[in-house]
Amino acid sequence: MAAWVELSVVVPSGLVEEVCALFGGLGAEGVQEDHLEGEKPAPRQPWDTGPEAPLPERMVVRGWWPGEMTTGLMETLQEVFADVAGAELGELRPVPEEDWAEGWKKGFRRIEIGPTLVVAPPWEAKPGDLIIEPGMAFGTGEHATTLACLAGVARFARAGGRCLDVGTGTGVLALAAARLGMRAWGTDNDPLAVEASKKNAELNGLEARFDDSPLESIQDGPYDLVVANLFAEVLIALAPELLRLCGGTLILAGILADRADRVEAAFPGFARMERTPAGDWVSFIFER
Repeated sequence: MAAWVELSVVVPSGLVEEVCALFGGLGAEGVQEDHLEGEKPAPRQPWDTGPEAPLPERMVVRGWWPGEMTTGLMETLQEVFADVAGAELGELRPVPEEDWAEGWKKGFRRIEIGPTLVVAPPWEAKPGDLIIEPGMAFGTGEHATTLACLAGVARFARAGGRCLDVGTGTGVLALAAARLGMRAWGTDNDPLAVEASKKNAELNGLEARFDDSPLESIQDGPYDLVVANLFAEVLIALAPELLRLCGGTLILAGILADRADRVEAAFPGFARMERTPAGDWVSFIFER
């Protein structure tokens, strides 16, 4: 018998709370509500001020039970949902215990950015890789926006130069610059990010500065390379400080495509600009 089993049921949205309570009463040790495939709305962003998207007509409730507690469970649920209009009861699915312990790692992989820069989680790293421990601050660099910044760092990093990473997360961009010979400083207003960055620097034996310094307090610019992977609205608000601190190349990412024009307009005065789309996202490289 599998250590755990999973069972899902599609029900009218108005019954979700009752079904979650029912699963708990029947011994489920984990319950999750979710949208049907293709119906999940776009994530709500900090700048979204309108009403939240209405609930769809039906949603999925999933429950997880220890394998030894499932005797008679299916029969009970079939009886409960027999007269519920629109309900669709799934089948019991075995979930081996190792799936819980190891399955989350599948989202993090070794990424070759260029001949001199490879980023990897600890369990996939090879000698010479930049090792980033995924955590609450951010991942290892697999997101399209981070990949765009990493490619820019690999392209423009110059040994002996200085790099400023704004909104550093796990520190992957600042540490990539440090690995390529730059003196790097990563700032973030999230204490978890600062802590994660320092741990990743130690893990790689790299020297880099990480703290929560606001940009207006940084007075030792300009920097040869400035990187900021942030929401478009944040980049626009920070534009005067980013312009002040950048003396060479500025890499911007984290920008949804429908906001790219506004970001571009907020950063005038550069001699050269590259604009690169990647799905729903856009990144910029500006050069003095």
